[in-house]
Amino acid sequence: MTLRLNLLGITFLLVHSWNLAAQSPEVQKEIQEAARIYEQALTEKNESLLKSILAENFMLTTASGKVLRKKDMISNLKKEDTKYDKFESSEVKIEVLNDAAIETGKVRTVGTRAGKKISETTRYTDFWVKSQGKWLLLAEHSSFITNP
Repeated sequence: MTLRLNLLGITFLLVHSWNLAAQSPEVQKEIQEAARIYEQALTEKNESLLKSILAENFMLTTASGKVLRKKDMISNLKKEDTKYDKFESSEVKIEVLNDAAIETGKVRTVGTRAGKKISETTRYTDFWVKSQGKWLLLAEHSSFITNP
């Protein structure tokens, strides 16, 4: 009986601490800032900033179905015919569990890709991990929205 009560108490504390982490305004702000840095790196074509925010084993599944790794993202950043002017995010939600977080939302991207003007809206899921005190983007997936 005592073991069962202890296990229930431990389970309650774990669930309660998870809920506190998920609702922590400072953790939410840290992830929002990391997302801002990611967008800034892409719009400014800032290679060192992009390298600093992407995990070494980063993987992006694009809305068109391509899979890109960190080295691909850096190569794309250097392309003259690709430039992102702005990202307008909305409906952003962040769920945190310990040193991992899922960010979901909708984003309108405006710019030029492969020499062609783009204005597209996608839904995205970003998977963030905290490593050595810093939030890094480990994985991203996006899907086109046909009727934003």
